[in-house]
Amino acid sequence: MAHKVLNNISLKNIESSGLSKLKTDVLVIVINKNTKNNPSFKELNKLSKNYISKTVSSHLKDSGSSIMLPKIDGVSASNILLVKGLDEKDPIHKWLNMYKAIAHKGNSLGSKDISVMPGTSAPEGKDEYWLIEMVSKIIESNVYIFSETKNKTIKEPSVKKLTILTSGLSPSNLTKAKKAAKKGYAIGEGVNTAKYLGDLPANHCTPRIIEKKVKAMTKDFPKLKVKSFNEKDMQKMGMGSFLSVSRGSEEPARMMVIEYKGGKSSEKPIALVGKGVTFDTGGVSIKPSPGMDEMKWDMCGAATVFGVMSTLARLNADVNVVGVMGCAENMCSSKATKPGDVVTSMSGQTIEILNTDAEGRLILADCLTYVGKYKPSYVIDMATLTGAVIIALGRHASGVMANNQHLADMIIESGEESGDRAWQLPLWDEHQSCTKTKYADLANIGGGREAGTIHAAAFLSKFTNDYKWAHIDIAATASYSTPVKAGTGRPVPLISELLLSKKLK
Repeated sequence: MAHKVLNNISLKNIESSGLSKLKTDVLVIVINKNTKNNPSFKELNKLSKNYISKTVSSHLKDSGSSIMLPKIDGVSASNILLVKGLDEKDPIHKWLNMYKAIAHKGNSLGSKDISVMPGTSAPEGKDEYWLIEMVSKIIESNVYIFSETKNKTIKEPSVKKLTILTSGLSPSNLTKAKKAAKKGYAIGEGVNTAKYLGDLPANHCTPRIIEKKVKAMTKDFPKLKVKSFNEKDMQKMGMGSFLSVSRGSEEPARMMVIEYKGGKSSEKPIALVGKGVTFDTGGVSIKPSPGMDEMKWDMCGAATVFGVMSTLARLNADVNVVGVMGCAENMCSSKATKPGDVVTSMSGQTIEILNTDAEGRLILADCLTYVGKYKPSYVIDMATLTGAVIIALGRHASGVMANNQHLADMIIESGEESGDRAWQLPLWDEHQSCTKTKYADLANIGGGREAGTIHAAAFLSKFTNDYKWAHIDIAATASYSTPVKAGTGRPVPLISELLLSKKLK
């Protein structure tokens, strides 16, 4: 069940008269320092009797500003949207936001297709192929509109086709450009897949419903191999930590494993592990009511795994990856785990559960132990784990902690490359003291109010001694709280870039 919005993304190498003859609902021209010298733009401006160039001079003062022009005689496009391009020194997030606005504009106009001429200017250190990939990714992932649970007020995305306009590319460079567009399209689809799963209300997205959607993926992508484990299976494996979370719910837990083998058989897989709490009341340590509706997004780590695996399969990527989705509902009932209870994890370590709202780490603990059976080269877990990471980093970056510096560096580098940023927090030996308790091998919380994000990672590190591992806390980045509550699909772009670029070889 991948979630693709656009039916098609194509690349068109335009000639000198290409713009005027192009039939499209919206022709988007990004105005930068090279645009005025483009032959097709010159021809278009001439047809408008210099109206376009005069409008640019008079109305587009600030970078990112835009203006919609009325129909021009002799031009096939129904509408022309002029956008003042950015400077090469502008940060990447501004470039992303500019194209997000273009995608939203297309939908607001009811356009069926949009054609974008991004030009050749790109952020410092990036090239035209990066630009094409970014445009493809951002348009696909931002024409997305969630309307699954609406009947009378349903609104579907109108934009179904994107054409990216280039000029002057040689046949070989055009092939590279098309490959970049295809990559961006697939990553955008992965982002939408993660967003869609997260945006579904909790009663439409239980662990068993996710299980069905994961199994359905194999129809679209036969290269994906899916295994599913129910609570009896997990009990046999000794996953007492994981199962302590779902005890209070009538909805049974599920662990799904998705295997993708696109690389050499001799290559060890990279493992992705995602927290999938489909709704989190906090259990007996119940959360306050305000904002509790946002706890449907507590499964965005698992949704990220789902989105990334669809991207890899769509591209037939030459990598080996195994994705683990640990899904459960954390509810409060007479059967629920109580503060002070001690459970035994799959690793054999006992855990005193001092706070049932620190449940994600209990699921991840057993999933991280399980994934060791694959002898992975690297393991990355992603989880909406702590509110503390929002205090530490705000909404702009995911938090990274690792037992391997190269892995942490490559994650952060991939975040910079994709615009899906992350930042490293320390994970020192001193932080391990937070897991100590009198009544078990480990406590699931400790250290009071300080360093909550790091203490959660310190707990997880107790289950990752056998491999190179990083933890990405996405509580700040996986969804918006204001001004509109919605999933973001992060960190699908970061993880996709990391895997597809082969940075971990």
